[in-house]
Amino acid sequence: MTEIPMADPGVAAGERPREVTYAAFIVFLDAIAGLVSGAISYMIWEDWTAGIGVILALIAFWLYFQILKQDNQAWTLAVIFNIAAIFLYASGGIVNNSAGILLSIISVIYLNLPDVRKHFQ
Repeated sequence: MTEIPMADPGVAAGERPREVTYAAFIVFLDAIAGLVSGAISYMIWEDWTAGIGVILALIAFWLYFQILKQDNQAWTLAVIFNIAAIFLYASGGIVNNSAGILLSIISVIYLNLPDVRKHFQ
């Protein structure tokens, strides 16, 4: 006999799980923070790592919509980009970019929680 696929308990058919919505929102916040801090840092100090951060932030806006669609590759890219963002923020100075570092660490931890990860497999 074949098994009939069942929806997750607590999620109605056609609804997006709230873990996915929260993950997308965190990625969106990362994108805004990266764009603002990277653009300001690049305009003032002409730091090339800030330019890379701006490019990653623009890609993160696209990842936001893909995570809402529960795309596994978008989840993987979001984790990779947030790990890269930690190092990019740290290269600009830990004191100046501590909020960005903290937000990226929270994103990596949240995206890797089992309850969140299961929605992207």
